Amino acid sequence: MGRRVGNLLGASLFLTPYLLRYKLIPGSEAIWALNPLAIFAIFWLLLYMLRHKYAISRTISLVKLTLVAACGVLLHVSGAPISVYIAEWAPLLILLVVVPETIFPSLFKGFLKSINFSVAVIAACAALDLVTGYAVSRTIGSFYGTEGLEWLTSSSRLVSYMGHSLLTAEIALAYFALNIFASKAMDLDNNQILVTLIAVFIVVLTGSRSAAVVLLSMILISFSSTENIRYIVVIVFGMLLLYAFGIFDTLIDRVVMGIAAGDITSSRNTKLVEMTRAGIIRYDWFQGHPFDTGYTSYVRASLVVALEYPLLRFAFMYGIAFSALLGIVLFILPVIYVFRKTGTVSALLLALYFFHVNTYSSICVAQDGMLRCVLITWMFLCVSQFIEYKKRSELKGDE
Repeated sequence: MGRRVGNLLGASLFLTPYLLRYKLIPGSEAIWALNPLAIFAIFWLLLYMLRHKYAISRTISLVKLTLVAACGVLLHVSGAPISVYIAEWAPLLILLVVVPETIFPSLFKGFLKSINFSVAVIAACAALDLVTGYAVSRTIGSFYGTEGLEWLTSSSRLVSYMGHSLLTAEIALAYFALNIFASKAMDLDNNQILVTLIAVFIVVLTGSRSAAVVLLSMILISFSSTENIRYIVVIVFGMLLLYAFGIFDTLIDRVVMGIAAGDITSSRNTKLVEMTRAGIIRYDWFQGHPFDTGYTSYVRASLVVALEYPLLRFAFMYGIAFSALLGIVLFILPVIYVFRKTGTVSALLLALYFFHVNTYSSICVAQDGMLRCVLITWMFLCVSQFIEYKKRSELKGDE
């Protein structure tokens, strides 16, 4: 049961991503934001818990429930459309669910296998890109038919079947964080050196500067202890080999161009200052502002760039109160909980993943962005809860 739910949740994100669903079966963006596989998997899990008389009340924290409900109320106050409730608010309810300890290990393994398979496919396509001059990425960009993807491939940046280079980098970061967390907290046997080098290979080819910094920080944190120094030596040697083969060229070029332009954030900060000074970007506590209507094409394009940072975009579109509360529910409380239950390394891995998520607008659009972030966060929370359960069981056994 747990393995099947885990496989379905993983497949909903990594095997049937939004762009693929929308391309194969065109329709309303709000409809395809639903992600039917994820909804089915969550309801199947809840029905299983009911049938086995698992106390679902154990899953509900009154404080968390109140905060999530308040997020919904604030969206209503700001006049958010139904697609926002579906894509941005509904996934937060998953954070309230505590998976029964009897099935969680198999659920986690099923989810991990899905992301591992996805990353293996992305890495294989990336290797083919290097041999064929990014022919695979160009084919994917042409298949999806979006101007942004075709521009990325023309810049020699990796585009995967998941979509944008930044999204591909996010998947690689989640892959690294979850596998390292699993090896340390769940005693799952995996090749940590291979996991690290695959993540480096993908992130570097995407050309994402923020993801590269995040991954380097994750690696240093994960292998900083004395007993793990042997991993660092091998990983550094592997990264030098990748550098020798020119894998780092695109990333280095983008860093140099960013420094020369005086804005290493791809003009995000420049446009943010420009639009704020012009009075176009403004924030109110409980009132949102339209994002794509009433502006010239130049202003709309500038807003997209300036408000790439999710919490700023949420504050602009749905009010400061919603953005602040969302930040507490989705980012701050999970990191604190993971830190309390499993320690510094796992909490920092989650916090660094959040850092990358907050550098681009994936969780702000009516696609899979918020669901993906929530499910990965949920895995960290559930592992922490499972570790706590194991500790309690061991203490009872000692008594």
